[in-house]
Amino acid sequence: MRIVTVVGVRQAGKTSTVTALIEEIRRRGRTVGTCKSVFCPTFSMDKPGSNTARHTMAGAQLVCARGKRETAYLFPGAQKLSQVLLAFEGMDYVLLEGDYLAPVPRLVAAHGEADALERTNPLTLAYVGRISAAPAPQLPHPRFNALTDAPALLDFLDAQVADTVPSPALDEALPPVPGVTDDGFCQCGCHHAQRAQEKLRAMAGGRELRLTPERRKILLQWAEEDGHGL
Repeated sequence: MRIVTVVGVRQAGKTSTVTALIEEIRRRGRTVGTCKSVFCPTFSMDKPGSNTARHTMAGAQLVCARGKRETAYLFPGAQKLSQVLLAFEGMDYVLLEGDYLAPVPRLVAAHGEADALERTNPLTLAYVGRISAAPAPQLPHPRFNALTDAPALLDFLDAQVADTVPSPALDEALPPVPGVTDDGFCQCGCHHAQRAQEKLRAMAGGRELRLTPERRKILLQWAEEDGHGL
């Protein structure tokens, strides 16, 4: 499989680039899978208090929700990239959206030269998204507009990206970049987690208790089990 990550600032064209590449890959009769990185620390695909969430909290190591139109597998906790990629075995391309730490070839979506360069690393191949239509900045790599010329971008990736077999080497995360990859909240700038944390207070005997991370976790689990939301 060829693995490429598409990173960039909000509204710079990451998802548009990914979807255009998907359509072009499929147009050529090839296979493609995607993996979207979500940075919000409180994000969950499962709903608190749902039956499947209760399965997980009881200790199930793998939970499956099988519906009429889709099947979802829920693993408690984050998985390493090499483990995630096992699900994509046999596919021609795997496109990662928003994974800054994956040690794989990178496309950078940006608005301008400054935000493009601060997201450029030795694995960067090209710039995509809004910057592709901006006045020509001084950049070290070519630019592609996937919305108007997806075939050219895919030809470029075919020539530049080698087939990769998932291995533990892919779990060696790149060093984080302050303000870019490790701000502690969503890359889009939302602060849902911070607001949720600020709303969580514990009172006893008329005074507020100091909540350590462990105590906070226990209270959050209790609230979910009891059907209360934050």
